[in-house]
Amino acid sequence: MFIDAVGYSKRVERAPERTRAQIAEHFTKLRQLIADHGGRVLDQAGDEIFSEYTTAHDALMVAVAFQSYVAAADADRPVSHRMRYRCGLSFGDILRDGERISGPKVNIAARIQSLAEPGTINMEADAHRELQNLPGLSFVDLGFRILKNISTPVRVWRLREDGETLGSPTEELAEAKPSGVSDGQTRPGLAVLPFDIRPADAEQSYFGAGLATDLSDALSRSSWLKVISARSSGNYGDEAYTDQQIGEELGVRYLVRGSIQIAGPRIRVSASLTETSGGAIVWSDRFDRTLDDIFELQDELTGLIAGMVEPEFLRHEAQRAASGKARNVDAWDLLMRSRWHFWRGSRRQILAALSCAEKAYQLDEYDSEILAQLSFCNMSVVWMGLAEDPVKQSQLALRYAQDAVKLDDQNSNAHFTLGSALSILGDMERAVASEKRALELSPSNAGARGELARLNAFLGNTDEARDAALRAIELSPADPHLSLWIRSLSLAAFVDGDYASAARFAAEAASKRPDWFFNYALLASCHALAGNMEAARQAMRDSAHLLSVYPWAALKAGHPFVDKADLERFTSGLSMAGWGSSSD
Repeated sequence: MFIDAVGYSKRVERAPERTRAQIAEHFTKLRQLIADHGGRVLDQAGDEIFSEYTTAHDALMVAVAFQSYVAAADADRPVSHRMRYRCGLSFGDILRDGERISGPKVNIAARIQSLAEPGTINMEADAHRELQNLPGLSFVDLGFRILKNISTPVRVWRLREDGETLGSPTEELAEAKPSGVSDGQTRPGLAVLPFDIRPADAEQSYFGAGLATDLSDALSRSSWLKVISARSSGNYGDEAYTDQQIGEELGVRYLVRGSIQIAGPRIRVSASLTETSGGAIVWSDRFDRTLDDIFELQDELTGLIAGMVEPEFLRHEAQRAASGKARNVDAWDLLMRSRWHFWRGSRRQILAALSCAEKAYQLDEYDSEILAQLSFCNMSVVWMGLAEDPVKQSQLALRYAQDAVKLDDQNSNAHFTLGSALSILGDMERAVASEKRALELSPSNAGARGELARLNAFLGNTDEARDAALRAIELSPADPHLSLWIRSLSLAAFVDGDYASAARFAAEAASKRPDWFFNYALLASCHALAGNMEAARQAMRDSAHLLSVYPWAALKAGHPFVDKADLERFTSGLSMAGWGSSSD
């Protein structure tokens, strides 16, 4: 078994004394556990310990106890100060030369350790066969991996973590490096191909190339995407190239294709996002417009397509990361898995999202998107009433968001996150300024526009709230945020005292995301204030089914009404519907 500290070199460089003290403390405990289970330390090289055991069970018990000890010992430390360890376990025959051992099993243990996520335990198939029937334990099949200096693919398993719900991969061979991602690249690549003119018209071909160029420029503003220059992708408009060829030659996982049909004064633009490895269509849509002003039309279509491609790209990436298929476990993979859990919204999923985001941070603490995700996960812990100290956790969320902006002040998503973090602490003026900055950097950032709608509703600027929410919905009508934007329409109507309209919008928000308790809480308050008490009580029961306790501090953090009378009306409606708080 190999156990190795994650990010040791960077931590020693930044805080040598603290890091070495933590390693010494943790490895003292590890050596004790190894001795207690009849194991033997074969080598220690700074941040790694190599040990052997009589049984696979003994090795696993050491690994489990050690990972649990480290997690508990570092629980109260900031994420940046925590140590996390990877573990690789193999079982089988070895070669022995005195005190030294060697052979394929030793190499396999070392290699699968390097593939492990922070804080987890990987094992190869023979070890898994020895351990699979132990009560209380279950395993995630990570599929076959090609390992350095190992002649045949090795099937790798990981000990399942508490609350983890991931599927199993197919039996096919899967290399560790996903298609379309080169070594050292942290973002899957995407290329926009020239849009076809149908029927073919050489005089109109400039419009197809121009739309592709503008779309490439718009998408390149997103910090999520690595977009190939249109000067490179423009060479692949010929149908002689397959998606897979283009993907391999440009080093991208995704292609945006499109076509333009012009008939008199009308134009139809079709666009799709496809995966290069198998040609699967991730997203497609079409847009019908008139040719009144072709250049304004080009700007409008660019914004609409960019606003739709990014959320579908991220949704697909999150599904890939959460599918359980053999994958390259890196910071991007963990970030996408965090997003997958985050959008499911339950207590267990939010905590799983936080865990994945913290693991991603362990691998790359200088990534603006990881910091932004960490911020949102901490905000959600507060919004759901899971924080032991809501103020402290809100301040932590704000620090992560501020760090995300400091690392990349051109990152629209980081400014969007900062605006949300400021709002949870009641700093609404700066929150609005952050969302406006996000939109300056990326006008197609529908999430920032939707958040501007929410903030304006709480500020009492109901017309601005409605305009922003409708614009966000137009930009990205299939976005994971959609329910939140419809909810903002409900909040605007609520502030205006139009409880019937507020209830209709709240019901629509709940129908879009029936797994989000706060949609039902808003619906309950609106129904109660509109005089529909039976509907209000049912909505409150639906909310309580998803989150049994909704504390006052959590409610206030999620509903930063600037006018206290609005908050009082909201909580009055909730109380009428059956909500109660120990601190009322």
